[in-house]
Amino acid sequence: MRIAILDCMNYDIGLKILFPEAHYYICASDIDKSKSYDKYNFKPKLLENYSSITSSKYDVLFIVLALYDTLPDTKFYKPQVAQIYDKIKREILDVNTFEKVVLFDNYDYDYDPSTIAGTDKIDAFMKRNYNKTKVYSPKVHSFPFIMFGEYSIIEKLDNPYFNRENRHNEIFFSGSLFYHDDPQYPITRHRRIIYEIQEYVSIYPMVSYTDYISNMKSYKYGLDLLGVGDPNKRTFEILASGALRIGQYTDLKWPFEEEFEEDTIFKTAEEFFGKIDKLINNPDIYNKCLDRQEEIIKKYFNKEWIRGYIILTLGL
Repeated sequence: MRIAILDCMNYDIGLKILFPEAHYYICASDIDKSKSYDKYNFKPKLLENYSSITSSKYDVLFIVLALYDTLPDTKFYKPQVAQIYDKIKREILDVNTFEKVVLFDNYDYDYDPSTIAGTDKIDAFMKRNYNKTKVYSPKVHSFPFIMFGEYSIIEKLDNPYFNRENRHNEIFFSGSLFYHDDPQYPITRHRRIIYEIQEYVSIYPMVSYTDYISNMKSYKYGLDLLGVGDPNKRTFEILASGALRIGQYTDLKWPFEEEFEEDTIFKTAEEFFGKIDKLINNPDIYNKCLDRQEEIIKKYFNKEWIRGYIILTLGL
């Protein structure tokens, strides 16, 4: 199986980690990922001649793109991304017959990507934010393991830390208290709840990424507030740190049936207070929740399972 990965804006090298045999191309880049390239011993090829990606050369084409960025007349429209995607459709998809074309949509919102793709040449969509209360095209599948950022989500999961000893019996949080408003989608996300629960939370100023990750490993609990989209990168950082994730409720559909314990999920400040009191004061409940979390991480949050899930889901 000959695979080409076309990561349009160099968003996430995760697919190259999962499929090291694939050829990896980028169209543009605004993030320095040299540390990741060195770690996995590869360097992406800048795609200058789009016509070099052909179905005679490759059987399968993976495209990594944030589709919402391509929509004109929206608040977060990005002309460069739209131009790249239009060129992919014209110079690659319209003139080739790949066995399988898959678009990995890593945008924050939970829309159905098949409705805005603008082409029938895409066989399947792997969607980061897949909402379990919505109905999607049969072409669309849950795939939360992809995101934009300096480090790939797959990298974050590469070596999880499961040591329970010598941890502070407190809740760790580090992050921005942003306000995101998009009236056109519409979506509004505001981390105002931190002001209601901060008496319970150790808010840590993030000096460096390494320092941030190191400190999280010394706490029993990691607070996962809602980001603009679900899941956010902190979800994976907490899970990989071995801290018990205490997360705000979302309708995110994970690509497996097991659920994290209800005692670790809250909707309101009042619910947060009740659940965290129970966890802090009852080691049996804490251990039960952490046992379940570790079981899910070991089973599903690893390169072998994620690669197998892609292959099985897409029929590769």
